[in-house]
Amino acid sequence: MRRSSRSFLSMALILLLCVAAAPQMGAAQDDEIELRIWDQFTAPSESEIVDSIYNAFTEQNPNVTITREAMDTDQMRQTVNTALASGTGPDIIFYDTGPGFAGVLADAGLILPLDDLAGQYGWAERFIPSALQGSSIGGQLYGLPLQVDLIGMYYNKTLLDQEGLQVPTTVDELAAFCGQAAEKGFEPPLAFSNNPGWQAGHQFSMASTNMVGPEAMQQLLFQHQGSWNTPEMVAAIDAYFAKLRDAGCFSEPNALNYDDGNSLFFTGQSLLHPTGSWLVGDIQENMPDYEVGMVPFPTLEGGQGSFWVSGLGSAYYISAQSQNQEAAGRFLDHLFSQESAARWVGEAGFAVPMAVDTATLEVSPLFKSILDVLASANNGQVQLGYNIDVLAPPEFNDVMTNGFQAMLAGDKTAEQQAADLQAAWEAGMPAMTGTPAA
Repeated sequence: MRRSSRSFLSMALILLLCVAAAPQMGAAQDDEIELRIWDQFTAPSESEIVDSIYNAFTEQNPNVTITREAMDTDQMRQTVNTALASGTGPDIIFYDTGPGFAGVLADAGLILPLDDLAGQYGWAERFIPSALQGSSIGGQLYGLPLQVDLIGMYYNKTLLDQEGLQVPTTVDELAAFCGQAAEKGFEPPLAFSNNPGWQAGHQFSMASTNMVGPEAMQQLLFQHQGSWNTPEMVAAIDAYFAKLRDAGCFSEPNALNYDDGNSLFFTGQSLLHPTGSWLVGDIQENMPDYEVGMVPFPTLEGGQGSFWVSGLGSAYYISAQSQNQEAAGRFLDHLFSQESAARWVGEAGFAVPMAVDTATLEVSPLFKSILDVLASANNGQVQLGYNIDVLAPPEFNDVMTNGFQAMLAGDKTAEQQAADLQAAWEAGMPAMTGTPAA
């Protein structure tokens, strides 16, 4: 999934640190310790901020030296399994969440369950519950996610006001809106692109969540209770990939890559853009003369409401073979202290899955609105849905990619896609229990 070096933005209500004397899981706190960390912050601007946040830990813990290695996502995926299995890997990794990535490491016993550390440091009280659930495997917490994304629909308020148009709140209104916008010269009305195809998974996440509700999606994704092949799921698939297609809401999305779709919105050619909060920085940079807002995707007929969809970027994990697990735990706690979280948000532009006081931070109104949603979710005032692709097996994601492209081309029905999704889910989930290849 596209998310900058890993994904962008987030928050949570941070309690004050308690790094007092704790039971030792490795070397004593005054022993010289080297913490080896692999992360994915390769962009110079990100890397500089990350170095500064890491260095703040060593300043507080002068007996600890951090050896950091940054690598891109593909390199990390190719090397981390073998390195951890051989015992030559780092103490801490910043790695993809989900059953196909961290889940494989957990099943092989290569990463450490964090439940004891979570109790010691009070992490459950800091983080948005859905974020910790997303980085849990088999009922155990394994990772602390740094970034959480909201997926919804951006709208160009400046142009909407200028044209006398309103943000649609239902899919029926959205279909009618597309006709009105096209008549005014905004084509396509939605900046939806679907090349190479991962983008459709986000659209399906929104449509399916709004149809059956977050609780049903949670049961399906985590407890495997329910089915993707139901009349409700068929209706959700049809509403987005057939009804909106036929209403002219998008134009040949399979031929447009993600940057093409973004450009449609940035230039004012499209009025709406259904995508994620990781795009906020680019919107601010490319649309200085426009006021932009973001809302959850419209409701579907017969559905449960309009919900924000949330997905995780990468998370921090501790190697099960690390000899410095106590220090690694203190380091993770440092990364999610109030001071560090404010820097992740204010300097790096990340939305951390915790509540952060934005009163003293210089953030844009659009970014602040996203942070406020995440804070409300942390307080239980907003219920978030789930981004499916980071929680699904590869077989399922392949069917989403290829099947929704076929639907957009008019070569597949919603009924066929729902049946194929269920078959892929049943085929893929048992495979997630395997040991990673060396």
